[in-house]
Amino acid sequence: MNNLIEQDPRGIKARTGPMLGFKHFKTASITHAGIELIRRIYNGQFNVENLRIEGTAMPATWNAVPEA
Repeated sequence: MNNLIEQDPRGIKARTGPMLGFKHFKTASITHAGIELIRRIYNGQFNVENLRIEGTAMPATWNAVPEA
């Protein structure tokens, strides 16, 4: 239903708006990827069920997701 290419950018703008900006493109891309990953996990678009991370802290979840 949603076009993944042209999604609403308000979520990114709301989180990066208070920042002073990014000095390097690498920093901006890492931040953008992290925000998008959290959004996908929250919306259930990224399957974390088979990672066996129930009851673990958020840093453990964060580290397990890129390895999946």
